[in-house]
Amino acid sequence: MLIWAITSTMRPALFLDRDGTINRDCPYCKSPEEISIYEDVYEPLRELSQRYYIIILTNQSGIARGYFSERDLEKMHNKIREAMAERGGRIDAIYVCPHMPGSGCQCRKPATGLLDKALHDFEIDRTQSFVIGDSDVDMEMAKRAGIKSIRIRNESGNERGDFYADDFYGVLRIVNGPASK
Repeated sequence: MLIWAITSTMRPALFLDRDGTINRDCPYCKSPEEISIYEDVYEPLRELSQRYYIIILTNQSGIARGYFSERDLEKMHNKIREAMAERGGRIDAIYVCPHMPGSGCQCRKPATGLLDKALHDFEIDRTQSFVIGDSDVDMEMAKRAGIKSIRIRNESGNERGDFYADDFYGVLRIVNGPASK
């Protein structure tokens, strides 16, 4: 399990999926140049980062498959962190499952290992936290962890979130609305 984090104080968290949620899904991205962050991510996350930890939870089996190295992944994540910082936001932590599907690890979503590690590392108010993702595994992980979920950019699938948003401006409205009270 790869981890990058800064220090913590008690507050809720936004647990974000990476591919298809904050950046365009590019199967097995191998370099920072392939990371294309959605433009609607910056402003809402900048605002939300004032009250929430911003934590990315991502399955990256490309490492186990030999498509890219941990160093390559670190460069991609540096690009995301730097892009957010340039626009006034931040990423507090990135947790990665590098294992193959079916490996039996406890960190590959929909298992809750990555989320559990973040809850251990940070003082998080889980009752006010949200999992935000575009896939069934993100929604299932949220359900297993008992955390509210927002499905974004993709209404199809078997697992519905507690809420749906077309983009991060929709996420901002949901998080700032009655759901967060």
